[in-house]
Amino acid sequence: MSNDPMRLRKHADRPMLLASGSKAGGSAKTSVLLATASLALLAGLRVGIIDADATGTSAISHRVQRPDVQVIPLVEGIQVSALFNQCATFDLVLFDVGANELTNERTFVPLMKLVARLGGRDGNAAMLVSQIPNKSNITDDLTKAIDMFGDLLDIHIVQQNVDGTGDFDDLPPALAALPRHEVPHLTPTVLNIPLGRGWLPADLIRDGFPGYERLRGAWAAHLLHFATSGGFARWLGFDAALPVLEQVTRAAPSQPLPRNVPAHRLTDEVVDCWEEFVDSLASIRSASNDCDLLAAAKRFQASDARYETLIA
Repeated sequence: MSNDPMRLRKHADRPMLLASGSKAGGSAKTSVLLATASLALLAGLRVGIIDADATGTSAISHRVQRPDVQVIPLVEGIQVSALFNQCATFDLVLFDVGANELTNERTFVPLMKLVARLGGRDGNAAMLVSQIPNKSNITDDLTKAIDMFGDLLDIHIVQQNVDGTGDFDDLPPALAALPRHEVPHLTPTVLNIPLGRGWLPADLIRDGFPGYERLRGAWAAHLLHFATSGGFARWLGFDAALPVLEQVTRAAPSQPLPRNVPAHRLTDEVVDCWEEFVDSLASIRSASNDCDLLAAAKRFQASDARYETLIA
């Protein structure tokens, strides 16, 4: 047994089970699962994923192509004992639930049996439910998930600022009392850059691409914010990931990245030029005399011309 009540893993001889579940489609459940897997890998944990998403090519089985992360499809009729044995060597098992699959018997029964094997609320099992801005009925969906599973396993809310607005609906008291973790906005093209290679964000952070150190830093800053929000890293035992993220984050851009440029075009040179462009524009707006205004305008024109040349 663990002596730390803040840790999810109460039984050291069993893996942790973390389900990413919600009935709502498009609530970024899989994105938060991939980010969580990356934090675990950066912390040196062994990770497995149960793919309970029946939606075909959008399923995580098609998005993660790594030899050291086993993805187990939840096929019809699979024996939970066999599923548990496949997961026994992992430190963390992530259970990816597709839209409208949470209450499907095919998903619900194996999930609850795994929860029972791991100890339920008193053991190593929890669920993340995602809240995103400007999503109709998302609060009702969260409430239904908590009513159904709240007595069976720990539930944490992940507030994902997917559109950059931060316009989350107010939560009713029963939801507001739950632990919450924030995932900041990251330009969508940057957010998806690992997926085309079958990678996880951990690969980008650990290995990087030549000439994309600033982009790597942006991803590290994104994960660091998530890891430290509401004690997420401590809760899951990901503390060893924090020094890695802190080191790589030092290269992160100080300005939000442009939204209209594909991630593969955001080289270090482009990001440096973009920051100069944004800073010079801010200097124009804050100039208090003609001399400062002229100097800022020259910087703006030069950086603007250089930026347009680089992305042309």
